[in-house]
Amino acid sequence: MKSMTNYVWLLLLFLTFQACAPARVPFTQQLREKYELKPEELKSIQFYTSNDLILRRGENKSSKETEGGELTLLKDGKIEEVIIKAGTPCLIEEVVDGNRVKVSFEDGVNKYLVFGSINNRDGYYTLLAIEWISGKGKMNYGDQTYMSNSGSKDLFLTLRVKSLQKFKTNQKVVKGKKI
Repeated sequence: MKSMTNYVWLLLLFLTFQACAPARVPFTQQLREKYELKPEELKSIQFYTSNDLILRRGENKSSKETEGGELTLLKDGKIEEVIIKAGTPCLIEEVVDGNRVKVSFEDGVNKYLVFGSINNRDGYYTLLAIEWISGKGKMNYGDQTYMSNSGSKDLFLTLRVKSLQKFKTNQKVVKGKKI
């Protein structure tokens, strides 16, 4: 019974800390304009990805041989993947213009992806590509060209927003007036 009580207290403590944690909200053009976020300020904010992103590049070689009355299909290839999980922290490396930013996930030359609020009604900063082919984006990362996974067009940036409110209240109780 005592361990159950400890478990309940631990759960309540965990929920209390979770409730205090600032929520992640989508980074939108409206948010950027409302708070008049300058490029220097944007570079100092911790951003996160909303969904998983997989960048793939590779070579597929196939050949065939006939030997002993059988057809032999040979497939050889090398696939390189860069996996960015949902919630991965990232930083704005450069503000390209009023609605596009370069976002980096790791150190390295040209290791960034471009996000922007272009071509979407909700103003979310979504992943941009050189071109989209059947829901997959063609994009540069590092010095290589990759194809993203299906659904990556819906990937957007999020950030934590903490609201601090400081109000000073002066109160007095009035006793009233008598004749």
